[in-house]
Amino acid sequence: MSDAAGVIRRAVEAALAVARAGLTADPVVPPPAALRRYLTFAKQTPRSLDAVARVVDADDEFRARVAAAVDEDDVGRAGWLWLTRPEGWDDELAALEADSSARAADAAEQREERAATRRLAATEAALARAEEAATALAAHAEGLRSDLAAEQAARLAAESRLAEVVAEVERLATERRDAVRNLKDTDVRLVERGTQLNAARARIRALEAELRAAAPAGEARPEPTGASGPSEPSGAPPAAPSTSAGPPPEVAPPAEPTLPVSAPLGAPPPVAVPAVVVTGVAHAAAAAASLADALAEVAEALEQAREDARGTPPGGAGAAVATGEIPPAGAEAAPAGEAVPARVPLRLPGGVFDDSIEAAEHLLRAPGAVLVVDGYNVTMTGWPALPAAEQRRRLLAAVSDLAHRTSTPVELVFDGAEVEPLSVPAPTRALVRVRFSDPGVEADDVIIDLVGRIPAATPVIVASSDNRVRTGVRRRGANLLHARQLVTLLRRHRVV
Repeated sequence: MSDAAGVIRRAVEAALAVARAGLTADPVVPPPAALRRYLTFAKQTPRSLDAVARVVDADDEFRARVAAAVDEDDVGRAGWLWLTRPEGWDDELAALEADSSARAADAAEQREERAATRRLAATEAALARAEEAATALAAHAEGLRSDLAAEQAARLAAESRLAEVVAEVERLATERRDAVRNLKDTDVRLVERGTQLNAARARIRALEAELRAAAPAGEARPEPTGASGPSEPSGAPPAAPSTSAGPPPEVAPPAEPTLPVSAPLGAPPPVAVPAVVVTGVAHAAAAAASLADALAEVAEALEQAREDARGTPPGGAGAAVATGEIPPAGAEAAPAGEAVPARVPLRLPGGVFDDSIEAAEHLLRAPGAVLVVDGYNVTMTGWPALPAAEQRRRLLAAVSDLAHRTSTPVELVFDGAEVEPLSVPAPTRALVRVRFSDPGVEADDVIIDLVGRIPAATPVIVASSDNRVRTGVRRRGANLLHARQLVTLLRRHRVV
């Protein structure tokens, strides 16, 4: 609605009221035709009021009828001037319009000022809240920085401690590997010394046989060598066997033997045995007995040291057996503190040698037997040129077929320290179980401990060419196969 229409709004609304009243009068007084469409509006808009004002302004007769129906108090000074239009009315109406516009502008300005004041107050309050939040965040950030500094210091200390622990673990692992290597070297030397001792005993027995054959009739003959050395010749003090590895005690030389007076007719005269030969044999026998005693002590000490080392392997009491499960051989192991019966190795048929393929076939078909395989020892015999993962895959497939052909459960043991998790073969058949030793634990220890955990009533066959493994499981009553025996057996049946 224009400013002029706004000033005369009351007059325009009075015109609409007069027009409606004319329609209900008797007789009916029709309003201007252009005004009829606005009479039905429930609420007038500024635009419709402008249109009504233009219609009334153009119709002098209707405007006069409206002026006759109202007075100045009803329509205001501006509306009365617009309806009656006295002399100079337009100038006075323009002045009223200007004054109304000024008042409207002042009112709008005051409203805008009040709105701006409210917005400013809201902004200042928000700024104050933001400053408080910023102060709180700054304090929190300072606390976080302090916590971060403390955490970084703790992390550095933990990393330093971790480095020390890792270095200590590596040192201990190196010492343990060296100790195990020394034990293996000592085992090898022990076997060599045992072989030499057996050879020396055989040589002594041969010399004694020669002495007995060469001694003249009636001459005192040396007795065969026993556990504590040979008997001394007649007339000489007996030589006590030594319990150390030092030189044997001195033996008094016997009197020179002489030929007997009566020799068999036609027989060649017996040869006199020099006393130095008898003394040498006695010395050799005493030295052999001393060496045997010393080697027995060394073997006992080594076995005790190995048992102590296996007693608490890295990772706990059950870490020597990689999976920590009871072997699948039937009965449970004997309770702690209860005597465990010794395992008796299976006997081979007559005429079957223990390193033959026939022996392997016979053992693997024994009822209730369990085959324990030294994994890499066998794979390095059968497929030394292949990568480790392919060696494991080949052996796993081969022993799986063998297990199902012979119905013999198989425990397949590998060194696990260098095995990546994704390259570990997963057995898919119930008769074959794959074990990996923990880091720092050798497969030798796993195999020896595993054989010791299987109930003594269960026959156990161990396939390995490692001397330490063979010695350890032989003491536990297991039957032995060489790695080449197992590989030859697998190839004979075309499973590899």
